[in-house]
Amino acid sequence: MSLPRSILQTFRLISQRKPSPHRLFSTPPSPPPPSAKDVRSRLHRLNDRLPASVRPYTTPLLGAPATHITSFLILHEITAVISLFGLVAAFHYNNGLLPDMSSNQLFEEQTQKFGRWLRKKGWVEEVDVDTVAEEYGGDGAHHHGEAERSALSVQGEREGVRLILEFATAYLITKALMPVRIVVSVWATPWFSRAVLSPLGRGARGMFGRR
Repeated sequence: MSLPRSILQTFRLISQRKPSPHRLFSTPPSPPPPSAKDVRSRLHRLNDRLPASVRPYTTPLLGAPATHITSFLILHEITAVISLFGLVAAFHYNNGLLPDMSSNQLFEEQTQKFGRWLRKKGWVEEVDVDTVAEEYGGDGAHHHGEAERSALSVQGEREGVRLILEFATAYLITKALMPVRIVVSVWATPWFSRAVLSPLGRGARGMFGRR
């Protein structure tokens, strides 16, 4: 028994169709790397937010090659991460004393921010976030600040409470160290560009060029 004419016509149409070039790729092409204009704009935004005392170190970079700007931005992030987590580790394994930052206006904001972040990571529990909000936020922070102590004792606190306070304190110190981090990043930029970024760029171009 022959197939119906409509089915045969359908098969003919399918066989005559040309494959779409878009189907040659199983995954969409990766987005292009950030352009020199993008990294320069990012440096402009960072430079505008910096204190006037630090800008003499960063302003000359606005006219530097894109590899130097990228190197500086990477180093700036690296110094922030190393400072933050290094301070947290130092606080966590000391005798339970932290620099008393509770009088700082940003302290409450940072305890809330890191409380949410650590809770999302599963490193602290909801009760830890609530305890920090009650004891060290709002009136609690004001009460701790009135003591005018140089150190804040967290000995005997729950592990999660300590962790939130350690991250908030480390963040404020890292922020205060920004001028030092900027100077270090600018100083290391030529070396990082020459020894790290340029070889990586040549390797990536060579790898993709062979495909």
